[in-house]
Amino acid sequence: MSEKNVKLMELINEGKTCNEICHILNISNKQLFNTLTDLKNNGLFYRRKYYSNGSIVYSPITSSDNLSNFSKKKNSIITTHKERELKVLVISDLHFGNKLERLDLVDRAYNYCIKHTIHIIFCCGDLIDGPFTHGEQTLNNLHSQIEHFIKDYPFDENILTFGVGGDHDIDAFRKKALNIIEMLRNYRHDIIIGSYGNAFINIKNDRIHLFHKIDGRKYNPMNSPISLHGHFHRYKVDTKNSDRLDIIIPSLSNVNQSSPSAIQMNFQFNQNGFINSVYLKQVCFGDEDYILTEEKYDITINKDIETTKILNEENEVFESCQQIDGQKVLKKN
Repeated sequence: MSEKNVKLMELINEGKTCNEICHILNISNKQLFNTLTDLKNNGLFYRRKYYSNGSIVYSPITSSDNLSNFSKKKNSIITTHKERELKVLVISDLHFGNKLERLDLVDRAYNYCIKHTIHIIFCCGDLIDGPFTHGEQTLNNLHSQIEHFIKDYPFDENILTFGVGGDHDIDAFRKKALNIIEMLRNYRHDIIIGSYGNAFINIKNDRIHLFHKIDGRKYNPMNSPISLHGHFHRYKVDTKNSDRLDIIIPSLSNVNQSSPSAIQMNFQFNQNGFINSVYLKQVCFGDEDYILTEEKYDITINKDIETTKILNEENEVFESCQQIDGQKVLKKN
């Protein structure tokens, strides 16, 4: 092992964040991701912890129990005990590789997050256009589409994207054995795709369900109070289910949608760590960013769980995100 890799392992064992490691070793985040992938290929196992301020912390897996838990790949956002609100931006149906992709709007969405101190993005599927298309493709090679997404999906050191794979994504896997989830796990640690069709993000004592319609896979919200749907390329809030708020997320491309937009969500948590309300803003990225609609919904589900411990929370204030002179600009990895 090289001297730099030995130092890297020391920093991981010390609990340094991804950004702190990059600063100390004077490497880019992309270089760190590639190095950790090489180390994983040589037998090193490590887990990742994701924080509400966009930070990533790595820790080695050194026991069989931890290895068993690692294989379940639960995706959680760690908050502090003082946090009662979480802001996220929700996007969907990007269709990288389609002539109607809107990479400019995806960039604008990232800059919107930077401007409004949003560290978390949810993406509801169809990251790439896949082997079938509605329209014309600029890239019809599936590997090139995934490479395009890995390279050109924006990067900021304090923003994480949690997502679900869509029908276009899974068809690349079914037809050419190209698993975009695994490729992102190796080369874009800031993009976390839970699974195809259904994925969950744990926050405090609650969880958010991300769904994308795939033939042969059932809709399975598993008692989540909020379910975010991709696939339909329009915006709609459905309150008919008394146990759940179903939100259909518009496309951030021009594929089957003439006015792309995104949804800002502000989650409010009660003292027991459950979501009790959510504020929704439909954001359009035109010449200027503007709000199309604003709504608030109370989550009235009764939680029967009595606990003094809130999961996915740490007592210390986690403050590794740093800005130089308060200024941040969009960066690509």
